[in-house]
Amino acid sequence: MVKLIVTDVDDTLVPEAGSEINPEYYDIIRECRKRGIIFGVASGRQKPCVRKLFEPVLDEIFILADNGTDIWSSQYQTSMKLPYELYTELIDDIHELEGYSIMACKPDIAYFEYGHEKYFEHMKTYPYVGEYTDDMRGIKDICKISVWREEGIDPAVERRMQEKWSDVMEVCMAGECFLDFMAKGCNKGKALSIMQGHYGIGREDTVAFGNADNDIPMLQNAAHSYAVAAASTRLKETASQVIGEMKDDAVLKKLREILNIAG
Repeated sequence: MVKLIVTDVDDTLVPEAGSEINPEYYDIIRECRKRGIIFGVASGRQKPCVRKLFEPVLDEIFILADNGTDIWSSQYQTSMKLPYELYTELIDDIHELEGYSIMACKPDIAYFEYGHEKYFEHMKTYPYVGEYTDDMRGIKDICKISVWREEGIDPAVERRMQEKWSDVMEVCMAGECFLDFMAKGCNKGKALSIMQGHYGIGREDTVAFGNADNDIPMLQNAAHSYAVAAASTRLKETASQVIGEMKDDAVLKKLREILNIAG
């Protein structure tokens, strides 16, 4: 029996940075709640972005924002922070990369550096709540660092950062242009396990949908896991099944199938 459903957002339900969602998803969420099925949204986006996208059904979902480091429901909230010493070391390391920009995320707000306006303007399309800082190292209580390169993250850079940082941090691709860093053990999978514990629901009764490497821990914590057709190779290898295209509302169709609702 399905008791909990959780899904990624960008390139899973909507195009990257999409600000509108098929309203039929709201109907599905309401139907889930009628049946006693918990519905969650897990995203690399910050919480205000997710709340805006799902505003009509906010009281009926939980949110795992900033790759699961910011957890919210109407009854339960918590967040997971990067150790400050590791955070400042990472900032210094990223500053040595040419052509890469930094976004440092607290729950509900993101910080950008002067001189990297293109990154901030791009994130406003989601739309992100953010501001500029002239002292990125001085910010405390950061839950996620997101490194961006407009042309896409160089695979060699990803490999180098994985080799250097993965023993002490979570390091994962969150789409072609984003490389994300969180505290070790803090990811969508950990956040999902926290909510499963909160609601008393096990892995065997959980369904998850995703598209990118940052969804892998979440899908590993769900017995019924689905990757959209354009998902990363690693996510497809993790998922129980690969479904259709995001642009064809593949997740919506699979949810109708799970709930036995005619399309």
